[in-house]
Amino acid sequence: MTTPLDDAALTAFLERQESAWLAEQLMLVADEDPITRIRLTAAAGSESAVDGARAVVLAGVADHVPQESPEGSGDDALHRLLDLLDDLADYGFEDDSADIADEAREIYLSRHGEDGGECLARLHVLADDEDDDEE
Repeated sequence: MTTPLDDAALTAFLERQESAWLAEQLMLVADEDPITRIRLTAAAGSESAVDGARAVVLAGVADHVPQESPEGSGDDALHRLLDLLDDLADYGFEDDSADIADEAREIYLSRHGEDGGECLARLHVLADDEDDDEE
């Protein structure tokens, strides 16, 4: 039985690779995962990341069923989308991220109400960052 590389060993391997090979690997991952593509697009400073993030976050919130799986794992997909909004803000799209969070919060509230869940709490924080900046 083989043992997978730990993070340190994998990082060391990647650091020794050519940048063209690394770019190719990232593009393969981005082609398979829309969230990764949006993150990379935002890191590149492209406004198209905002539209992509809005589409996946709003669709994810609309499809979300709180506590769908045991141990709260049903919320993992939504948490990943909310992490995307954090990343979008980190890459310079703070206002856009807050706007998307506000739209997502409205959808969440219309579907689930004030359920006291962690996802809704995060949406409040992400959306209210814009409100704090306007004061």
